[in-house]
Amino acid sequence: MRKGNNTQTTTKRLQNKPQQVSKPVKGLAIGKDWRVGADSLNIILYRRQVNKKIGREYWRAHSYYATVTNVLAELVNQGIRDTELADLKTVCDKIDQIHKDIMTFSTLHFSYKKMP
Repeated sequence: MRKGNNTQTTTKRLQNKPQQVSKPVKGLAIGKDWRVGADSLNIILYRRQVNKKIGREYWRAHSYYATVTNVLAELVNQGIRDTELADLKTVCDKIDQIHKDIMTFSTLHFSYKKMP
C-alpha cells in the first residue's frame, strides 16, 4: 500500500509545463510562427501551434529570457535546429530568412528619427 499524497508531485509537474495560450497573445510578431511578449519579469518567446484534432491555432510559451538580445539569438538557433542541418545551403537560407524577419520586425516597431 502506498503512503502519502501524490498532490505535490502533480502540482509540481503542472507548474513546469509550458503555458498554452488560447487567447490572442499580445506582443510583436516575428515571422508567422513566432511572437515576442513580456511580463513583469521576463521577455517571452511564443511559438504558434495548431491543434491537429480541431485545427485551432494557439500560441504556446516556448521560453523565457532576461533580454531581447537573448530572444533574438534563440530565434536564430531554433531556426537552425528546425532545418535539421539538412545541408549548408538550407541552413544559410534559413539564417537569411530569420535575419529578414528580425529586420522587418525592428523596422516596423522601432523607428529612429534624427534629432534636429
